[in-house]
Amino acid sequence: MDRVEFATCFKILEDTIQKKEQYLDELTALTKQQENILLMEKFSMDEFEALMEKKDPYIRKISEFDTGFEGIYAKMKPVMDQYKAEYEPRIRALQAKIKTVLEKGAALCTLEEQNRTRLEHCLTDKKQEIRNFNKSSRTVSSYYRNMAGAVSDQSFFMDKKK
Repeated sequence: MDRVEFATCFKILEDTIQKKEQYLDELTALTKQQENILLMEKFSMDEFEALMEKKDPYIRKISEFDTGFEGIYAKMKPVMDQYKAEYEPRIRALQAKIKTVLEKGAALCTLEEQNRTRLEHCLTDKKQEIRNFNKSSRTVSSYYRNMAGAVSDQSFFMDKKK
């Protein structure tokens, strides 16, 4: 790999890590919006799912960035020592950016895990509400059937005694 190709590849790495950081920031913002929905008194599954759909392209793009970054880095690694002195400040800056991106990724994973736990809790609450509603509905239905049956039985007996 010559100097020009190395410079081009290094620039691609810098751009890729920069874009990944931007996408992680956007993804984190959407995840925080999901967190707010989960913390609301009245949970809205529609809003939550809409945010999930918004997050999907960011997740896919981040995965593409990772794959591309790894491929280019693997291509550059054998000749990295050859250009290390010339690129040392940029290499350090890139390493710092990678560290920042990894920290943001870890924070996002933590937030996602918290949201998953909250979502499970919300869904458990909804299931309980549905069970209670169904139980109440069956009770009311049974009550009205019994009352309707009791009234018709009573009138039948009254007619028979006359």
